[in-house]
Amino acid sequence: MPQPSPYTPGVVAKTVPGRTAQLAFYEERAQLIAQLGQFIGSVRVDYAARGVGKTSLLREAQRVFERHGIETVWVTAVEGEILAASILEEMRKVLPKTKRLDELAGLIDSATITIGGGPVRAGVTIKPAHQKAPAAGKVFMSVVTDVVGAIREAGGAGLVILIDEIQAGDKPSLRAVSVAWQELASAKEPPAAGLFSVGLPGSHDHITSAVTFSERFDFTELFGIDEGGAATALYKPAADIGVTWEQEAVIAGVKAAQGYPYKVQLVGEGAWVAAGRPDPRGRITLGHVEAGITYVDEKMRSLFSARWRNASTKQRELLRAIAVLGGVDVKREDVAAHLGTTTQAISVPRDRLLSKGIIDATRHGRLSFTVPGFTEYILEHGE
Repeated sequence: MPQPSPYTPGVVAKTVPGRTAQLAFYEERAQLIAQLGQFIGSVRVDYAARGVGKTSLLREAQRVFERHGIETVWVTAVEGEILAASILEEMRKVLPKTKRLDELAGLIDSATITIGGGPVRAGVTIKPAHQKAPAAGKVFMSVVTDVVGAIREAGGAGLVILIDEIQAGDKPSLRAVSVAWQELASAKEPPAAGLFSVGLPGSHDHITSAVTFSERFDFTELFGIDEGGAATALYKPAADIGVTWEQEAVIAGVKAAQGYPYKVQLVGEGAWVAAGRPDPRGRITLGHVEAGITYVDEKMRSLFSARWRNASTKQRELLRAIAVLGGVDVKREDVAAHLGTTTQAISVPRDRLLSKGIIDATRHGRLSFTVPGFTEYILEHGE
């Protein structure tokens, strides 16, 4: 009977091969919290384009923390919602069932109302907070301190807050969280807690524009995976259900994927279907990989087409100029010159494309596409 595909293009992956350094970072922080009761004063922000595996990495980090007995709170930031209030609401779910439960729940309810302007409930429109960041930050700080204290009294190791899509977080919440983390770091007895997040390339600019003292944030760019990680992502899911990848098939698959995690999954899916969804003891060959490339190309064209259609006229002009100039590490002034304008004039479309994760400022004054193959797509279809 044909086996379902073990590959998951577009779905949060259950493993993150090629992320050894990042996982070692989370393992070390987990040990500091669980074994030494330390407060992690730096807010980690791993940022990258869509399809690079940010959410999968953060989910794996969540599993790392939970293996160490640390309670985790997961929040996905959404535009138009109050991030700090959402975090507080999620904290209710990790409250230890002790005699302090009602007291802590009341504290969270009160803090949510103070920060968010109203309780977080489905179907209720929440007005932006009018409270100043220092005051909101102190409220947030007191809740984190009390909740962590209760968790440790109940035998838990500590608390970690995980934020996905942080670039969508509202600025008042980001300021409140930053104030809280600064205050907690200098407290006499800081709680055993940490805050880690992932977001698009525009996260850095968004956060620094909201928080003037953003030194509490550790911005780290997340790149594509190396050849070893891509190879593992291809052969291991199949091996786990008894199917073998031939070596030349792995080599071809890695080359086709170009280190882009989403494309790695597409290559695996395409080869799996081309092989007839093999039974245990089946094999994936070079021919299957080559046959599956048609599927990969179709999916990538669909991705590129959606990005192009959703771009405004000014954004398309900028994208086309970047493509004509090579698509990778293009100087901003060269883009402006190609368009016959100034670097200041292209700032608005540039910032919007950065916030969408379509381009990245690879280094100061230089721009690159975040997905391999977009240059060729624009040059062929971008009219």
